[in-house]
Amino acid sequence: MSDIFREVDEDVRRDQAANLWKRYQTPVIVAAVLIVAGTAAWTFYENKRLEAAFAANLRYDAAAELATAGKATEAAAAFEAFAKDAPKGYATLARLRAAEELAKSDKDKAIAAFDAVAQDKSVDRLTQDVAKLRAGLVALEQGDRSKMADRLGELVTADGPFRYTAQELIGLDALNDGDFDEAQRVFKLLLDNLDAPHAMRQRASAYQALLNAARGGKPTPAAPAPAAPAPTPAAPAVEAK
Repeated sequence: MSDIFREVDEDVRRDQAANLWKRYQTPVIVAAVLIVAGTAAWTFYENKRLEAAFAANLRYDAAAELATAGKATEAAAAFEAFAKDAPKGYATLARLRAAEELAKSDKDKAIAAFDAVAQDKSVDRLTQDVAKLRAGLVALEQGDRSKMADRLGELVTADGPFRYTAQELIGLDALNDGDFDEAQRVFKLLLDNLDAPHAMRQRASAYQALLNAARGGKPTPAAPAPAAPAPTPAAPAVEAK
């Protein structure tokens, strides 16, 4: 009797499994096909991405080799051409490198190229600030205080990653240009700011010494200590008669 019940139970289970398969076979097959197709698509995408990255790396290296060889004009052109269809990260880096190469022969074009990166809203803020800093340095090399101040001044913000560097450069430019009051103001800001890097504050102190020397002045002598009051003479003793 137990064998009969066992056989009946197995038949019932087979029927249940068959019914479940008939009911859900289509979604199961579709899900399996989607999983296989998705895996294949992802693998294809990753392979294409790696191939594109490898090709981009080769093109970037080729432009960099031109720069290393001292062919600034050819390197700038190669970086600019590469930036037009390179992956985003490579494209931004190539634009910065192109501007660097342009700075060797045409500083106005270099500043314009750096400005274009700094004003590009699709570029992250840190890279924008790097572009502003480089544009300011090129303007400083060019001797254009107005252009330099416009770009470096934008970096002197409460949370700017290059704010202290920008202040230092602005102060040095003022010192070099004979604008001693502006140089004094900037160096004092650095010296008084305890959040500024210690090495930079030390340099600001050295710059102030240069500033004093440039002015032909001497350190302000300390005020003399007030003279001690003369002792009050004691009243003469009266002799007793």
